[in-house]
Amino acid sequence: MSAQTAAYAQPIPEIDLAHPELPGSAAIGALIGASRVVALGEGAHSIVEFTAYGDAFLRTLVRDHGVTAFVMESGFAEGLLVDEWIRGGPGAVQDIAREGITYRFGESESLWRQLEWMRDWNAAGGGIRFYGMDLPGSSTSPGPAVRACLARIPARDGDEELQRLADLGGRTEAAIAYASMSDGQRTEFAESLRALIARVREDGDEIALRCAASIDAYLAELDGDDDAGPYPRETFMAETVEWIAAREERILVYAHNGHVRRTPLDGRPMMGALLSAVLGADIRVIGMTYGAGPVVTFTQRSPRPFDCDVSLGQRGTVPGSIEERLDAIGADAVLVDLSRADAALLDGVEGMLASGSLERVDDFPASFDALLHLHRVRPTPGAFERLRAEFDAPGRSEA
Repeated sequence: MSAQTAAYAQPIPEIDLAHPELPGSAAIGALIGASRVVALGEGAHSIVEFTAYGDAFLRTLVRDHGVTAFVMESGFAEGLLVDEWIRGGPGAVQDIAREGITYRFGESESLWRQLEWMRDWNAAGGGIRFYGMDLPGSSTSPGPAVRACLARIPARDGDEELQRLADLGGRTEAAIAYASMSDGQRTEFAESLRALIARVREDGDEIALRCAASIDAYLAELDGDDDAGPYPRETFMAETVEWIAAREERILVYAHNGHVRRTPLDGRPMMGALLSAVLGADIRVIGMTYGAGPVVTFTQRSPRPFDCDVSLGQRGTVPGSIEERLDAIGADAVLVDLSRADAALLDGVEGMLASGSLERVDDFPASFDALLHLHRVRPTPGAFERLRAEFDAPGRSEA
């Protein structure tokens, strides 16, 4: 590594994935400064190394930099169970993660270790909280948020039927169930949910109000407007992070790079952009990228939701990608401070890789404060097989 590159790029020694510890706490502290919100992005979901480095970041920020909450790209309502567990609640970590973390991210030994560390930290006198920030039911079913609302407001006749109506099933099952509704059934479905939202606004506590807001955003996503503003999901996540930040001393937010970036994606502001507009210098954004590793692709088979062929391949870098430039540094893992990077690093770079395609990024220092780049990564064991089985389970081509 040249002296010029060393001015902005810090090689990171290999970490023990079973017991992740991140060296260079002082450098991390200098990078995040006095910001109260640290957003850590990942270039792809279900990657062993990304989860491990996210865990290592969390431990460092909790122990040395005053972070009191971990906020994950997962359902807000479901996350209440996880928070209860890390503060001493009953249950096995595998069951808690499966029920309390959406998109099936909880079916990972790396994440189980992270949750167990958080529970142990609290048992030893620490004070770390867990929050989800996303829509309920992996963004396809309002059931978990409806259940959380009903538990926090005065009961009424018909609540059991409302819960039955709202429980659409797992991610693919729920999407197919909604697509199969008649216009009249969809109207009844939406009206019932909006009536619950109104009840929560009259009688609910702040947790119920946030769950109701997630149902409202879920309904807005179903409306599918085509304007150029932020997606309702992105708005809800940003507002939820603001709500959490007001309750906690300092927080770590963990989500896909596409969500945490501060600049618009395809012309639409994402969560990171919405937060930056409010927080300004009070947020730092760090993305994670990789040079070689798995890539999942989806090929639509029919108009039915989630009717896709799912394939797992391998990718490297491509010309014009930031991954190509960072891989050329020659380190297995390197943390790059983009505010100090020289022009040669970014000259001609068009974007970053997402799902095997180049995602446009016009200004990297405006989008991310830093990037943690890993030369090679691996898929979370079993994650692809579970994904393919989930997409195939409802049937291959039924509309």
